[in-house]
Amino acid sequence: MEPNSPIKPNKIERLKTRLQPCDYDLASVNWLHPDDESRFYLKNFGIYNIKLRPETWMIRLRFDGGILDADRLASVARIARREGLRILLSTRAQMELHDLTPRRVYPVWSELREAGLTSLQTLTDNLRGILIDPLDDCAPDRRIECRPILERLQGTYVDVPEWIGTLPRKFNAALIGRETPSFNPWGQDLLLALAQKGGEWGFNLYLGGKNSETARDADIFCTPEEACALFGAVLEVYRRHGLRGSRAKTRLHHLIESAGIGQVRHWIEEALEHELPSAGKLRMRSSAENLDHLLPIRRFGRHGEIDPETLHEAAREARTQNLTLRLTPRQELWLFDPIAIQKSSSILNSQSSILNSPSAPKGSVTACAGSRYCPLALWEIKPDARHLPLGILTRRGIRVGMSGCLKGCGRHHHADIGLVGLRSNAFGPTERALRVFVGALEAPDPAPARLLFYAVPERSAARLFKVIAQDYERSRASSFGEFSRTVLRRYDEETLTLWYLLRQLDGITQETQRQFFDGDEDTLREALRALPAFPKEARQISEAISLLSHRLWDKTGWSEE
Repeated sequence: MEPNSPIKPNKIERLKTRLQPCDYDLASVNWLHPDDESRFYLKNFGIYNIKLRPETWMIRLRFDGGILDADRLASVARIARREGLRILLSTRAQMELHDLTPRRVYPVWSELREAGLTSLQTLTDNLRGILIDPLDDCAPDRRIECRPILERLQGTYVDVPEWIGTLPRKFNAALIGRETPSFNPWGQDLLLALAQKGGEWGFNLYLGGKNSETARDADIFCTPEEACALFGAVLEVYRRHGLRGSRAKTRLHHLIESAGIGQVRHWIEEALEHELPSAGKLRMRSSAENLDHLLPIRRFGRHGEIDPETLHEAAREARTQNLTLRLTPRQELWLFDPIAIQKSSSILNSQSSILNSPSAPKGSVTACAGSRYCPLALWEIKPDARHLPLGILTRRGIRVGMSGCLKGCGRHHHADIGLVGLRSNAFGPTERALRVFVGALEAPDPAPARLLFYAVPERSAARLFKVIAQDYERSRASSFGEFSRTVLRRYDEETLTLWYLLRQLDGITQETQRQFFDGDEDTLREALRALPAFPKEARQISEAISLLSHRLWDKTGWSEE
């Protein structure tokens, strides 16, 4: 495994050269005093520890496709309850067991293995848990069942020595055979999205997504029978040609940025030893059109947290009632009867009349692990999210992604409203604040959410959420994604920031509101400049934004008088 780049290999790559991750001996670990080398190798086995908390460990369990049965779930519940562990659900439909003591890590890891559970390749430079839709085997709008493809991929790449820790960086993938997926899949390194060509169902290939970017079109179509070979070719190209210098620039996204999508496509064809057909018609639509919230599904977990008792009860119900269990990228555990889902086709076929049905909430909150387990996070995200006025958004079907740092594990770039917990002294003494992103787009023109505010004091978040929600409702768009596409995306970030500052100051007239929905940026900017609340001393929009921000949020300023 020789680096393809002339740049000096990073520290992790030099470790791999000395000892392949698959050859690492867990019996040699000093669990009380692990060094950085041990920490890297243990990640390949799904075992995690950081310097700041050497006394506590985490095991991340792998459930490709979120697929698990009652027996395995009951085993997790029993072990977690006995060991006093905190259980978190991840956005890759995986499960994390936190707060293990050093002496219990290896015995618990071994016990999990004996129970048929694996944690292999859930961290660091591996093919992470592969996503499929939670209703892949029963959704009425499913056109291709992805589970058979997933199982072939598992057999080829999971718990296979040559693929353990040998990629340049982590690799996230999703296979979607539904027309309306239950989650936003566009932040993947590899996405096979439902498509059609010449009357045949298959997939279009998209590459290079990550927490802050959407995957881009590789202009390749494949049939379900060809999907595994294409997937494998991409992995091989990434392993062979991927950058192995700075760890900050080693994702597939960076290879595409460096070599170009055309060159990457050429390498894929070389790996397959034949030319590939161009993309078909994308048939996967936005997850905002998904109506799973109206289907007979029981959902467990809040903001990605769940307790052993809930797992035990879900396992019991699955056994006694012959129900299916699924972990989901929405950080939830689902319990449902596939036959009942299949009989609900009338719900999905009448979406035009019930898309905004108030019968069940469609909004959701995705939250990262937070400062308790991540040294980069400035908020304890999961409990802190409960105290934010997020109901203003979720009651209207708006999906929120909340991260404790800019790495984006809470998927804030792939949400309707993205939030990053900060601490800021921009408006007075240091206080909790939020960086706010808005308007991620999905099919047919996916794009990450854009920055709206660099820092909004937590004490003022409710007012901002309220005016955004009001504009969404007034737009009469079928989803927040549609509102973003037809209204918000007509304006650059600076104009939107100015708009929402003036909206919070109640400085908008009815005529200006009409102009906002008309979507002409020059007209709206002129109208905003003419408003009484606009600071007349400001020569540039950026200057007006600064003055209005301080007027609105300074603790001792205009807004407090």
